[in-house]
Amino acid sequence: MSDSSARHSKEVISEYWDKRSESYAKSDSIFKDEERAIWKKCLIPAIADMSIRKALDVGIGPGFLSFILHDMEIDVMGLDMSRCMLNQAKDTSCYQRLNLDLCQGDAESLPFQSSSFDLVVSRNLLWTLPEPDKALIEWKRVLKPGGKILAFDGNHFDPSAVKKMTRWISVQLSRLSHDRNPVPFRKFYKPIEKHLPLYAVSGTDQYRAIFKVAGLECVTVDYLPEVNRFYREHRNLLFQLANADTVFLVKGKKSNDI
Repeated sequence: MSDSSARHSKEVISEYWDKRSESYAKSDSIFKDEERAIWKKCLIPAIADMSIRKALDVGIGPGFLSFILHDMEIDVMGLDMSRCMLNQAKDTSCYQRLNLDLCQGDAESLPFQSSSFDLVVSRNLLWTLPEPDKALIEWKRVLKPGGKILAFDGNHFDPSAVKKMTRWISVQLSRLSHDRNPVPFRKFYKPIEKHLPLYAVSGTDQYRAIFKVAGLECVTVDYLPEVNRFYREHRNLLFQLANADTVFLVKGKKSNDI
């Protein structure tokens, strides 16, 4: 991808999430306590063998993962390209009297020194990056030897005929719903989706591949049955039609020898 295409895509993405930040933060907190408890159960075994002092949440958004890690007594730095998303995280942090460090920055070019963090996490981010392979190399760079990357993502735009049909039905129903996205997602993403390598991936093979190309070890995938069950039971019909059983976790470790 050319540098100009990557820059343009990032500008569009940043503009979308700036506009979407307030409504996204509200939707992210509908089942806050129960939802956090389910995700915490997923995080605990993934990091049980680690001693973590400092974590980086890349694409922090409103702060969902950061607040869970904070509850686990982990010091968290949150980074996002969207200034408005950072404001949402800051407001929630102040309201809950938590102490989160926040930084505006590019997930593919981190403003941190090498070997600065024990853990790097992301949620719903890799699919929206123009160069996710470059991002993984950067995330590995800022990890200390033996550190881990936990990337929670989802196959939200599966190109299969069945998924396309369910998403179409969801879009039609959303026009009648009070819960519809107030910012037109397709208006922003349709022109740039061809520049996003993981946008329409129908599986986890490409995620595994970029982890391995980045030089990460012990790469595994967890399909998070409890998380997906939670969303099937608690989200509205529109969400279920478009997103059923899509969430997964890709894990990788930086070599102890680096």
